[in-house]
Amino acid sequence: MLITRRGALVAPLLLVSPLRALAEELDRHSPPATPEISALQAAEAEGRPQLPPPAEVELPILLYHHVVPAHAQGPLFVTPEGFEKQLQYLQDNGYRSVSFDDVADCLEFGVPLPERPVILSFDDGWENQFEYAFPLLQKYGFIGTFYVVTNYLDHQNFMTLDQLREMLAAGMMIGSHTRNHPALPSLGTGQRLKDEVVNSKIWLEEQLGVPIDTFAYPYGSYTAAVVAAVKAAGYRTARSVDGGTRAALDDIDILPALLFSQYVNHYRANVEQTADARR
Repeated sequence: MLITRRGALVAPLLLVSPLRALAEELDRHSPPATPEISALQAAEAEGRPQLPPPAEVELPILLYHHVVPAHAQGPLFVTPEGFEKQLQYLQDNGYRSVSFDDVADCLEFGVPLPERPVILSFDDGWENQFEYAFPLLQKYGFIGTFYVVTNYLDHQNFMTLDQLREMLAAGMMIGSHTRNHPALPSLGTGQRLKDEVVNSKIWLEEQLGVPIDTFAYPYGSYTAAVVAAVKAAGYRTARSVDGGTRAALDDIDILPALLFSQYVNHYRANVEQTADARR
């Protein structure tokens, strides 16, 4: 691509030398290009207070699969009405949704999180997430991270690439959930594991035109070798289904996740008290 692009540009410039002089003159009067800056530098430029990175942060990472109107069929199903009540609870109690990159920025650079951060994550790429969850997230001003299985996209009951693009344009985040949703520890450490972890990332980046920096383990299953493969693929964060609300830099590749009911019944009080104590 680079060679073709150069070939398309260089030949006309050799024939029309005044264009080169004009371009050089414009360059002399153009403002310098803005260099890429880190999250830390961006925060400093905006005048946000900087603190040493915390050893850990407490926040709920909520996990969803199906949002469907039919009667809930188990813990992985929630009705749109039930989901809206959960979002209403989060909003009424001062929670603000953040991305996995926001958590990484906090743990790596000390960029502050809101007082009560929450991540809402959705697995598999089911179409009902686009149809029912996405509009409600917009209604309540929350963002979500949608982990998609690339070979499921554009098939019946799953989202399309155009739907993913629409959600991206609205501020939602997309992550990889592999190509075929296998239990990764069963694949060994060779090409099949690489194909699921690496090629799903590459394909999504090519199709969507954005970095894919976060990964979710199918079935929540992983081993040290699987985690190493995820790190080597270039993901900044990865989410498991391990219970808990502690996020630390050492465990940024196996971040825990909870169902909403688990969080409210077993972890909410501790997280909210911890947030209140930091005020």
